Amino acid sequence: MGDSMITDPNADLVTFTGSVRVGKHIAATAGYKRIVLELGGNDPLIVMEDADLEKAADLAVTGATKNSGQRCTAVKRILVVESVADAFAERVAQKVKLLKCGDPMDPQTDVGTVINERSAVLFENRVRDAESRGAVILHGAPRRGALFSPTVVDHVPFDCELVHEETFGPVVPIVRCPDDIAEVIRVSNSTAYGLSSGVCTN
Repeated sequence: MGDSMITDPNADLVTFTGSVRVGKHIAATAGYKRIVLELGGNDPLIVMEDADLEKAADLAVTGATKNSGQRCTAVKRILVVESVADAFAERVAQKVKLLKCGDPMDPQTDVGTVINERSAVLFENRVRDAESRGAVILHGAPRRGALFSPTVVDHVPFDCELVHEETFGPVVPIVRCPDDIAEVIRVSNSTAYGLSSGVCTN
């Protein structure tokens, strides 16, 4: 049915939001017509040494946790230079601790459940894997079914699964980088995914 829709000569435009695998199939199958694809993202927020750390922390927390982190353009990696990493990580952890987690139907809830328990288990496993590789959990709560509370993870290796793959949930992973924009960009480009990015600098 999908192929019939995207190859129909009456369809002038094909749009799709979803996986890279399906997006590639659409691009290869749809023929000569306009295509808009919003596929997987692994979107970095880069925090340089001259950034307003309070504003950067707000952007990081909101960007990573809004809609329980389940947006293609959500912040999924925070690349922060070493010279400000301690102060930045402290601010982020303080802000995440203020978020109310729980029933998504409660208007007082800031962060609700993720799409299903299987996804929550995946996020939990990725955080544990990063921790086994030297990352430090600054804040988090035990998973309860599909409720995966916002989790701040510092000292995350840039090549671990938590940040190398698209983690589609409310994880706030902090990757520390040298005070060298070229190296920060190299780390930013070290994943196969790309969709959006942001830079905090003055």
